Amino acid sequence: MSEHRSSFLHIGDIVSLYAEGSVNGFISTLGLVDDRCVVQPEAGDLANPPKKFRDCLFKVCPMNRYSAQKQFWKAKQGKQGNTNTQGDLFKKLQHAAELEQKQNDSENKKLLGEVVKYSSVVQLLHIKSNKFLTVNKRLPALLEKNAMRVSLDPAGNEGSWFYIQPFWKLRSEGDNVVVGDKVVLMPVNAGQPLHASNIELLDNPGYKEVNAVNCNTSWKVALFMKFSDYREDVLKGGDVVRLFHAEQEKFLTGDEYKKKQHWNSLFRFKHLATGNYLAAELLHVMVALVHRKARLQEEKVNPDYKDETVDPKAENEPETVFSKRKRQAADKIAFTLVSVPHGNDIASLFELDATTLQRADCLVPRNSYVRLRHLCTNTWVTSTNFPIDTEEERPVMLKIGTCSTKEDKEAFAIVSVPLSEVRDLDFANDASKVLESTVRKLQYGNIAQNERRFVTKLLEDLVFFVCEAPNNGQDVLSVAISRPNRERQKLMREQNILAQIFGILKAPFTDQGEGPMLKLEDLGDQRYAHFKYMLRLCYRVLRHSQQDYRKNQARPASSFPPAPRSQLPQITNPPPFISIK
Repeated sequence: MSEHRSSFLHIGDIVSLYAEGSVNGFISTLGLVDDRCVVQPEAGDLANPPKKFRDCLFKVCPMNRYSAQKQFWKAKQGKQGNTNTQGDLFKKLQHAAELEQKQNDSENKKLLGEVVKYSSVVQLLHIKSNKFLTVNKRLPALLEKNAMRVSLDPAGNEGSWFYIQPFWKLRSEGDNVVVGDKVVLMPVNAGQPLHASNIELLDNPGYKEVNAVNCNTSWKVALFMKFSDYREDVLKGGDVVRLFHAEQEKFLTGDEYKKKQHWNSLFRFKHLATGNYLAAELLHVMVALVHRKARLQEEKVNPDYKDETVDPKAENEPETVFSKRKRQAADKIAFTLVSVPHGNDIASLFELDATTLQRADCLVPRNSYVRLRHLCTNTWVTSTNFPIDTEEERPVMLKIGTCSTKEDKEAFAIVSVPLSEVRDLDFANDASKVLESTVRKLQYGNIAQNERRFVTKLLEDLVFFVCEAPNNGQDVLSVAISRPNRERQKLMREQNILAQIFGILKAPFTDQGEGPMLKLEDLGDQRYAHFKYMLRLCYRVLRHSQQDYRKNQARPASSFPPAPRSQLPQITNPPPFISIK
């Protein structure tokens, strides 16, 4: 009976939706800073899933209630700019909205594992962004104007309710939804099914718009993970982990991408920020000679330098004897770990080996210690003493290789990364790319009105992000930090967001040969109020990012737009660490 039930779709299952019709492809997104939903036909299909498959995963959720939250949202919008004459009513509405959210959470837990039936109402929660797939029947689609707009909404609303209807007549209302069925997703309030359009996005070639309109688009439900497999205490496909080498006390970082795993299962490790996969390639013996050359150069510059990786007895050996010893050491390390762009490379397959006695069918616990066996070379991942950052005064980065010997000391701790931290990284990474593109457009003065509005909204989101404050419709310039979130401030620097913010502040005033897009005196003109507001947001992001954090305060004055200090207050007061020339 349990095997029969396993073929059905359940509340809590994580699935992907593959469009089949005039356009084929998985419904996905454009990152965490863009709420549009898209289909990219060239990215992959059911046989060859897209490289960014995390963007395509949705959790099947029961229908949430939104009546009390809807009343509170309306009251909150009406309260902006008014005196608090109805404070008691506002507090009651807020309490009712919070109570409704708790009831929704309780109901979700009760219904976890229930079989989904045709014509029942569900919601689809995008795993990566933690937002609901939503149809807005009051707004037209951005490209196909006779269709309704589809996007991702953080809280969800009544537009997030979908009937699951059968596409073929072999299924009927009340039947269980079977994994692999072709279904029609019909919004409850909109009455127009979810549709993969033929129209391509202007700003993202290759991506097709997803909207809601009368159409013949069917969606194949492909199961990624069952609700029962989603356990917090074991390692699962899609979990983001850090690999911590116990002996060297240094980290590797990887993104697991497979089904729920047991010991001796095969893994690929995908780097979250770059999207590349961990693999192994031959380590040339020349590495030892390069290391020797770097050591000799360092000794010329710094007579007190001592290479701790070298045996002291070998200090006075001739060059030929020394090279021979280093070659023998290199022979032990047969391969070195590298990154490759494609996940179908056999060199990127690894096997987890337990450090304690385990049955092969046991699940891998979180935070356990493992050894890694490289599949196609049958060698074991091991640490080396070959530094990577040899140009630094104190090298801290070491190459990782593989050898034929399995040793207990070459164990890695699997350190789970919280979902909130993963989403923060994804958001910061996506925001940096958008801001970088904006800098280029501002330099040449060819930024469109919709693009400017989008960037302004992103800058507002960055203020709330770095302040770790909820966006309740308040004035963004009045948001303040009570307790700085150091990790988010660090992300602002490491993901180059601060560098792009400085670029936005400089770009409009840069002369590319035909005169600058803006002059500082133009900011007093009401026609340029939108640019003035954008620059004020940039200053606010800088101020919050450096609060109580010295590393973010060490920004050279040359990075800032040249402007007289007397003219600066018409934008806003500059952060204290910036000196204007």
